[in-house]
This record gives sequence, structure tokens and C-alpha cells, in this order.
Amino acid sequence: MRKIHYEVNGMIGKILVVGLACAGMAMGQAPVAASEPAAAATMTSPVTPSKAYSFDVVSIRQNVSPMQMQRGGMPQFGPTPDGYRMTNMSIGMVILTAYVPQTPGSAFYSHDQVKGDPEWFDRERYDIDARISDEDRADWQKPEMQKAMLQAMLQAMLVERCKLAVHREVKETSISALVVAKSGIKFKETDPTAEHPDGMKLPWGGVLVPNQTKDGMGMSMYGTSMASLASLLSTMGGNMGAGRTIVDKTGLTGRYDVTFKFQGGEGPGQNQMAGAASDPGGGIYAMLGDLGLKLESTKAPMETLVIDHIERPSGN
Repeated sequence: MRKIHYEVNGMIGKILVVGLACAGMAMGQAPVAASEPAAAATMTSPVTPSKAYSFDVVSIRQNVSPMQMQRGGMPQFGPTPDGYRMTNMSIGMVILTAYVPQTPGSAFYSHDQVKGDPEWFDRERYDIDARISDEDRADWQKPEMQKAMLQAMLQAMLVERCKLAVHREVKETSISALVVAKSGIKFKETDPTAEHPDGMKLPWGGVLVPNQTKDGMGMSMYGTSMASLASLLSTMGGNMGAGRTIVDKTGLTGRYDVTFKFQGGEGPGQNQMAGAASDPGGGIYAMLGDLGLKLESTKAPMETLVIDHIERPSGN
């Protein structure tokens, strides 16, 4: 499928915007179109909202200007003290936040898990400014509650403004399992009191920061879950030679600070992918080895998300 990508400090970081699960669909249920506002309140989250939340005011406008980098060199999108804001990015980034996998091991959907995205999906960019109501403000200040509320509100917005309808299919398929190597992990659990560099706050968990050292380009993730790391790796350069969707099977349940560098001093690209495919010691395998992680081939249930219908956002 088509890919959303952006240039970060000379490095192409590919983020595939494919988080299109049907709101409220439980495992094993028949396909359901996400067309009713009430359905938007059910989602995978530590907290389940007690009502069908929705934004009080929503502004969506197409942006035709060149994409601009924000503070820290990364695009910024996500919740604000009074709602949600996104500037000059695709509707896919909203969907990636609004819908998350219900099968374990992934924080968001990879390109192999989505079908039916329209031609304009990754090409057109929009500005969104959405505000919560005053009565929802107290709940919005609670971090875990905010996460559930944000998903519900974005889902309702997509149904109303984009007429979104999708269904999900689950089947067992070959994957690459991210596991801990015999050496043990070589990164630390996040210290919540420590300050971290500015970067791209990922709505599904963690902060992504590009970095460059004398050894070449790399990235750091702060406060990330292993599921978020596995999903990010799945988006980078066609798995950088792994060849399959990567799913977290480490058993690590905390939040961690992880820094990795790209082989050859470049971001994930065709040369690196080719090297990794022909040399198990190169590409993503060497990168993970430096972290005390590795990939193992196995089979597991994987969701395929089919977009039945989506329209360009309706005007304000």
C-alpha cells in the first residue's frame, strides 16, 4: 500500500498510516461498519469511557503548503490541554491514533495489515483543531482517561466528517517475533523523573527523536513500550530486510529508553534492506543485536483491516 513519509534532518523516516480498525469490534465478531456514533466509544484501552465522547468543536482544513518541521525537528500531532491538534499532515495520522490493534504485540497497524486505502489518503494533508467541552475537561486531565477519550473522540470525528466504515479480519500468518536475546537487554527502563530531548510524541506511546553521531544516523525512543518499538520497526524500510510484520513477544511490560543506529550511517533504505536480506548479521538484525533483542520466525493471529468506505473530510 502507499506510504506516508517525511524527511527528518536529512533522513527519511517512513511512518505508514494504517490504523483503521473498526470501532467497537471484538475478536471473532462479524464485520461491522463504523457508522454509528455509539460504536465509537468502544476500543482497546486500559480505561473504557462511560459514554460516547465526541469533540465539542472541530475544524478541518486542507493544507497545500510544504510540510513544515516543528520544534525538535519532528512533526507534532496529538492531544493538547483542551483537545487535539494536527498541522499539515494526512488524515491517516488521525486514523493511526484513533484505532489501535486488538491483537497483542503491536501498538499500531503495519502496511501489510490494511487494504482499500484511497489514492488521496497519503497525498493530501490537513490541519485539524478539535476542542473538548467544558464538562469533559476534568476527565481529560487524567492521562489514562485522556487516551481512551481521545480515541473515542477521533473515531466519532472520522465517522461524522469522513463517513469512515471499515471491517477487520483476523487470520494466523507468518510474522517476525521480537524477543530477548540470550545476552539480555542492553537498554534501561524509563526514569519518569528524567528529562528527555524534544521529539515526536507518539500517541500510541513514547517519544521519537532522530539523532546523529560520528557513527551515523540513528533514533532514540523514550518511554516506549516494546509493542510500540515492534510496530515502528515494521514500518521502517519494508522491515529493513526482516520481510514480515514484527510483533512484540519479549514479555517486557514496562516503558524503556531505546537508542539504535542505522547500519552504514543511513536511514532505512533499499541498500540496507538488501544487505539485511542477504546477511542475517546486517541491517535490522545487527541493530537489534546491539539492543539485546532478536527476531524469530513464527506464526500468530494478525488483523487485516479493510477500508469499506472513506471520503475526504467534509468542510467546516
